[in-house]
Amino acid sequence: MQRLHERIQTYFTNFGKASLITKMVITSGVGLLLIFLFVIGSSVSAKSPEIQKYAFSFQDANAGKTIFEEKCTACHTIGAGKLVGPDLQGITDQRNHDWIVNFILDPAKMIASDPDAQALFKEYNNFTMPNMGLSADQVNQVVAYLSNPGSVPTTPGTPAATTAGDPAVGQRLFSGETHLAKGGPACISCHTVIGTGVLGGGGLGPDLTQVYTRLGEPGLSASLKTLPFPTMMGPFQNRLLTDTEQADLVAFFKVADQTQAPVPVIVPGAVTLHVILIFGIGLVVSGLLFGILWLLWVPLKKHFHPHLPVRKV
Repeated sequence: MQRLHERIQTYFTNFGKASLITKMVITSGVGLLLIFLFVIGSSVSAKSPEIQKYAFSFQDANAGKTIFEEKCTACHTIGAGKLVGPDLQGITDQRNHDWIVNFILDPAKMIASDPDAQALFKEYNNFTMPNMGLSADQVNQVVAYLSNPGSVPTTPGTPAATTAGDPAVGQRLFSGETHLAKGGPACISCHTVIGTGVLGGGGLGPDLTQVYTRLGEPGLSASLKTLPFPTMMGPFQNRLLTDTEQADLVAFFKVADQTQAPVPVIVPGAVTLHVILIFGIGLVVSGLLFGILWLLWVPLKKHFHPHLPVRKV
């Protein structure tokens, strides 16, 4: 150990005495060696086709099962076929861990940048999976469950509406004319279906005119069963739809899908009927306010001198 210390000390002493050119050559050589090793290591890592394997605990898988059943079964099954999204049986053998985690954390970002995610987006009727608002730890727990679902018993998501619904009743439920049994807000407060409502619906959620085609009846029924979308979880907490309401809404969406024209793609900034309507209402209200102010001003203006007094200095 003493000899090693002496050699190191001798090296740095000699390095300090070396000329500037010698120091530059030695430093450059070491730097190039480090860069070379970094590039080689990155290349090997990037080209490795092996899927990373992660060791998960039973507690992770059990927690992931709970999250999956609460937030995922409306759109996915494990071994029971497609719903709104793909069957997730064996997904951890098909995709690497980071890909799955990144997709769940921010689906829209992945669809915008990843070719595989874009292919899935097109395969499933251009339907973007909503951001479920899960933390990285929660996503890893879901992946732990998906990697070995057999270790934790689960029940695949199934359609809730098993009886034929009434589309007329469904329309009244959608518009709010008939209140939901458990007190949830009317669909029209956040969504639009062409032909329903005088002023259309809300813009917070997507247009549902063609939702029956986009999701299919099994997927639509499963979605209405749990309403797992982030913006709906709060308003519908402990106030989910009854089985009858689900069936009536499915029947209404089916009829609307068949009778209404396809929803046009609206370019941002385009002048639509809603824009014209809002602009027209604004003009009418402005005119009424101006008229009221004018009527109030006419009898008062005679009390004012036509010329303001000028104060002499």
